[in-house]
Amino acid sequence: MTQADVTQMLVRKLVAAYFTSWAISLWLSFPNIVFRGANWNAADYLLSVQVIALYASPVIFIYGVLVSSILEAIAVSLKVKGLVAVLVSGLLHVTFGHCFGLLIHSPQLSLIGGVASFLFFSLDLLIVRYILSLRLKTGLIFFALPIFSLLLIAGTINAISPPSPPMPPFTADDALHFATAGKGTSIDVFPKEEGKVKLKIENYYIERETKVEKSSRKDTYNVVFTERWRKGEENGQYQMVYEVSRGSMELKRSTRPKPPYL
Repeated sequence: MTQADVTQMLVRKLVAAYFTSWAISLWLSFPNIVFRGANWNAADYLLSVQVIALYASPVIFIYGVLVSSILEAIAVSLKVKGLVAVLVSGLLHVTFGHCFGLLIHSPQLSLIGGVASFLFFSLDLLIVRYILSLRLKTGLIFFALPIFSLLLIAGTINAISPPSPPMPPFTADDALHFATAGKGTSIDVFPKEEGKVKLKIENYYIERETKVEKSSRKDTYNVVFTERWRKGEENGQYQMVYEVSRGSMELKRSTRPKPPYL
């Protein structure tokens, strides 16, 4: 094979891998649409396609292209042509596709690998050669068809899915619970509810207070943890202020010094 032949072959294999990756991703995501029905939405579907493609595409582009290229190179070197060459090459493609699943001890992936390799071989043999002979604009339309298919399916799911129920308001109690839910932090020693507790450590009289204040931002609260101490004429205060919204918490301000008994 000349360098031009090798380059043309690799281009065909990469194009076949592109369409095979799309086909496998759309195919494996289809059962989720059927079985989940109304409990499915466009975001869930797009995420499932993305996860499948994340695993399938590297295998198809690396393992599939490599194996297919080696098989074609061997066929060319042996000068095998005609129907026999097509049948043998197709059988070997499917065999190697099955073998990939067997290597990782997964019968399910072995079946998927066989289907993907047969699809890869069919695309390379028939469709890709046809696509590469088309004009640039027409060829680009073919390349865009899988993307249009994905958007059409996602749009259909979005149209038939019931609207998501509105999120309940984020309250001060929610902010306090979120801020105090962690373990193993300096917040653990403060009350889990709004209020004060008093205790004595190493002759220090200590008051710890938890308080929630409404922030200027919507559905956002400042959870204030204050520790005051006194020992004779010595006294001080340490404070931490966390800005809490739904699902996030950020230290907004802390004062010094920390208590001397810590």
